[in-house]
Amino acid sequence: MTEKKSAEGATVEELQAQIEALQKALEEARAAAPEEAESILADAEAVRERVQEGLQDIQGQIDAHPVPSALLAFGLGFLIGRLLTR
Repeated sequence: MTEKKSAEGATVEELQAQIEALQKALEEARAAAPEEAESILADAEAVRERVQEGLQDIQGQIDAHPVPSALLAFGLGFLIGRLLTR
C-alpha cells in the first residue's frame, strides 16, 4: 500500500512539474505575442494591398473591354451553373 501511495505521490509531483512548465511556456508565449501580432498584421496588410491592386487591374480590364468581359462572365456563370446542377 505504501508503494501505491509513493507512486501516486510521484505522479502528482510530475503533474505539478508539468503544470509549472506549461505556465512558464504560457508566460513566454504571452511575452512574444505582441511581436508576432505586429508581424502578422503587417503581412495581412501587405496581402490586402496586393488583393486591392489585383482588383483594380481587373476593373481596368473590364472598363477597357466591356463586351468581352460581359461575355466571359456570362460563359463562366453558365458553366458553373451546369456543373452545379449535375
